[in-house]
Amino acid sequence: MSMEYGLIGARLGHSFSPAIHLEMGKYDYRLRELTPEEVPTFLREKAFKGINVTIPYKETVIPYLDELDDSAKAVGAVNCIINVNGKLKGYNTDYSGFIYLVKNNGINISGRKVAVLGSGGGSKAVKAALLSLNAEPIRVSRTGKDECITYEELYRRHSEFSVIVNTTPVGLYPNTEEVPVDLYRFENIEAVIDIIANPLRSRLVLDARSRGIKYASGLEMLVAQAFAADQLFLDRKLDPEIIEKCIRHLMFEKRNIVLIGMPSAGKTTAGRMTAKAAEKTFVDFDEEIEKEIGMPINSYFALYGEEEFRCLESEMVKRYQNQFDLILAPGGGIIKNAENMYRLAHNGIIIRIDRRLELLQATSTRPLSSSVEALKQLYEERTPLYEYYSDRTCSNNGDISETVAEIITIMKGER
Repeated sequence: MSMEYGLIGARLGHSFSPAIHLEMGKYDYRLRELTPEEVPTFLREKAFKGINVTIPYKETVIPYLDELDDSAKAVGAVNCIINVNGKLKGYNTDYSGFIYLVKNNGINISGRKVAVLGSGGGSKAVKAALLSLNAEPIRVSRTGKDECITYEELYRRHSEFSVIVNTTPVGLYPNTEEVPVDLYRFENIEAVIDIIANPLRSRLVLDARSRGIKYASGLEMLVAQAFAADQLFLDRKLDPEIIEKCIRHLMFEKRNIVLIGMPSAGKTTAGRMTAKAAEKTFVDFDEEIEKEIGMPINSYFALYGEEEFRCLESEMVKRYQNQFDLILAPGGGIIKNAENMYRLAHNGIIIRIDRRLELLQATSTRPLSSSVEALKQLYEERTPLYEYYSDRTCSNNGDISETVAEIITIMKGER
C-alpha cells in the first residue's frame, strides 16, 4: 500500500499526527504500522514522498537510507525521511521540536543536570538538544548500556537532578496509569518534561502538577517537529506562527472539559450550554449512573451506601478517561477520590464552577446536601479540594451565559 506522506511505527492507534499535518500542511497523511520484518521492504520499495518515523524504528531505518542530514548525524536517529528522485535522505526534527517545547514553556535548563529517561532514538534527540541548551543530560535505562545509568543509580543520585525528561513510552495510551519513575523520591526537581502526547497529560506530569513543579507535555513538541517535517515534505518555508495556532486548534478539538463543583453550582446547565455552543458531546455522570442502576441516586445511597456509589462513579471515570472532545460533569463528590481526578485530568482541563454558598440549593434528591446545614458543611469540606484539583475557576453567581462564555474562552486559549 503506497502513500505520499505518513508515519511508520509499531503501534500507531494513539497518534495525533494525521490531524496535525492536515491542519498544518493541508494534505493527506496516513498511518502505517509495520513489524520489524516489514521495515526493510517498505524502505526499499520507496513508495512514498515523505514519512515520519516513530518508536521503535528511529535507529532501525538508518542503514536503508542513502544520506543523512546534519541533524540526523548529530543525533544518531532519524524521524523524518524524504524521497528525492529515489534517494532516501534522513533528518531529525525531534531535536528542534524539543527545543521549542522547552523554550515555549519557559523552562530554564541551562547549567542543570537533567535525567533523560530512555535510551532510544527520542532520547538521543533530547540529549543533543539539551547539550545545545547548555544542560548536562544523563540518559537512564534499565540496562545501563550505551552510556546510560540505571534507574537504581538514578535514585541513589536523586539529589543531583533538577529536571526529568521522559522519552520512554511508559505512560503512553492505553497504559496511562504507568509512570517511569517515582517523582516523589526527587526533592530538588524544578521541572518535568514528558514527550508523550497521548494522553495530553501523562501521569508523570500530573505528579509534577500535584507537587507544584513546572511541567510540559509532548503535544507541543509533536506539533513543532511536524512543522519542521512539513517544510521538508512540501519543500517550502511555513509561517512559524502556525505552530501555536495548530496547538490551540488541537486543544480545542481534542481536550475534554471537566466541570467540578458543589451540588447545584450549575455544572450540568453550564455543561449542556457549552456543549451546544462548541458542538461537543456532553456527559453528566449522575444521569448516566441513574440510567444504569435504574433508580435515583438518593435511593441507591439509602440502599447501598456512599461507598458503593463511589465505586460506580469510579467505573464511569474509567469509561471516559481515554476519550476526547467531551464536556464532562461528574458529581460534586468526585474530588474525594484522587485517582479519579488523575484519570479525568489526563485528557481534560479541570474547571471549577464556583457558586457562592448562599446561592446553592439544598434538595432532597441530593443525599449529602439535603438540608442547609448539610450543604454548608459540605461546602466547607470540599472547597479546598475543588481549589486543589482545578486548573481554572469560573464563577456562576449571575447570568450563566457569562459562565459559558468564560468556559469557551478557556477552551480556545488555555493550554
